[in-house]
Amino acid sequence: MQSMTGYGRSEVQHEHLRLTIEARSVNHRYLDIAVRFPRPYAPLETRMKQLVGTYLTRGHIDITVAPQTGSSGERALALDHTLAQQYYRALQQLQETLHLPGTIDLGLILSLREILKVEEASEDLERVWACMAQGLEEALQALQRMRLQEGAVLCQDLQARVQHIARYVEAIRQRVPRVVVEYQQRLEQRVKELFQQFALEPERLSQEAILFAERTDIAEELTRLESHMQAFTRLLSDTGAVGRKGEFLVQEMHREVNTIAAKSNDATISQYVVDIKSELERMREQIQNVE
Repeated sequence: MQSMTGYGRSEVQHEHLRLTIEARSVNHRYLDIAVRFPRPYAPLETRMKQLVGTYLTRGHIDITVAPQTGSSGERALALDHTLAQQYYRALQQLQETLHLPGTIDLGLILSLREILKVEEASEDLERVWACMAQGLEEALQALQRMRLQEGAVLCQDLQARVQHIARYVEAIRQRVPRVVVEYQQRLEQRVKELFQQFALEPERLSQEAILFAERTDIAEELTRLESHMQAFTRLLSDTGAVGRKGEFLVQEMHREVNTIAAKSNDATISQYVVDIKSELERMREQIQNVE
């Protein structure tokens, strides 16, 4: 089991190129990859996302690729003579047409766009990818280790909560027969209070108790709830992405508990239901962070 929250970092160097790569992940319904990198590396974006997809199947993943200062090759200052001449002629023509005072000097020309620009030395993208792929894999492996560590903690917490729910379910099972007996006793006492001058019919009271037992029978719901709990426990030991299956099972458990709450007519069972719902809500929050 892996958490969807984690962080990994690596630094790699190949000849003049040095890269720092960071990988962060948080929970997300699907696999969502965002990559940040210098503009010259844009053609490598698809390769980066494909490599991330081989390690992770779910979560929002932020990948940052940052060349260290002075590591991405030499820079060159380029002067566009042709564009400078065109600017100069255009300014002269404008000055003559509008009869404008002033001089067209070097400072004015250099302030115009694209006259001077810094050009990055071209790089062999295949060599860049060889370095980047190594660093990206190291960062993803570190990220995965953290996700596995947090996943182990989440697994222990979820197992403990399933055990708590199992104890509540067993308490409900033991309580159910007593609920029918207490209902029959209350019914008998109430009839005595209302009809003291009439003799009671035991058969009629028994029939009412049987009808009450049928209306409040929650055996099927308890069985299905326990079945979902067993499936959830098995899921915790599975490999791969189990988060969505876990969310579905928690939802099904919650459905059965709601039915139990609606059918049972007992304050004690209602309290157990509240406790179970509290555990299920914490499980739902936790399982949403599992890959």
